[in-house]
Order: sequence, then structure tokens, then C-alpha cells
Amino acid sequence: MSSKFSELARELDRVASNVSLRKGTALFRSGDALSGVFVIRKGAVTLSVDNEKSFYPPRTLGPGEIVGLPATLTGHYSLTARVTEDSDLAFIPGSRVVEMLETSPHLCMIAMRLMSEEIGRVRTALKDAPPLDHSE
Repeated sequence: MSSKFSELARELDRVASNVSLRKGTALFRSGDALSGVFVIRKGAVTLSVDNEKSFYPPRTLGPGEIVGLPATLTGHYSLTARVTEDSDLAFIPGSRVVEMLETSPHLCMIAMRLMSEEIGRVRTALKDAPPLDHSE
């Protein structure tokens, strides 16, 4: 993670509450309304699509990474996030994240860059995915 992204994670962590979760716990599921954003302090969280035929491969995030940020724009989570090893997380309510991004153009630009990289990963996965079979 670049130092700019680390700066956003540090700022979010600064206003967060502590959450410790056991392996297997879902932070949120695809379609859930935004509750907040998580910064991983210790442990791992895997993001995935709730569909076995998904073209989007699961992605595991570790310490210093931010989970759930795109939902601050859309109001709901598009992926499912599950703790894949016992973890210590920082939790920031969605309204607080939105407030931080609205009042700091610098942090907002970092967040937009993070989200554009995620869109790039999804586009690459789509491009590399086999064509859909609509006959089923």
C-alpha cells in the first residue's frame, strides 16, 4: 500500500472504535446498507462475491488496508467481507467517513484513487472472464 493510502488509513484509524472479531465472522454482506468502514489493524479479511459462478476472484486484505470504502458512495456494500483469521479492526461509522471526506479534499482524493484502482481490478477480471452462458 502506498504512503498516500496509508495516510487515509491512519486518519480513519484515528477516529475509530476498536473491534476484535473471530475467524468466519462476516463484517458485511453484498447488498447490506452501509454501516461503516474498517481498517485492518491485525489479521485478515477476504472480499468476495456471493456467487459461485463469479468472475471476481476473492481478495484477501491485511494490516493497514481499508475495507468497505466504496459503500460510502453508494450507500450499500457490493461485496461480502469475512474475517479469515482472528482480527483486530478499527471501525468508523459511515456517516463519520463521509464527513471526513467532505471536509478534506486531500483525503477525498486519496479515497477516489483507491476506488479507481478497485474499478480497474474489476475491469481486468471482467476482461479475463469467460463469456457468460445465457442458456441456463
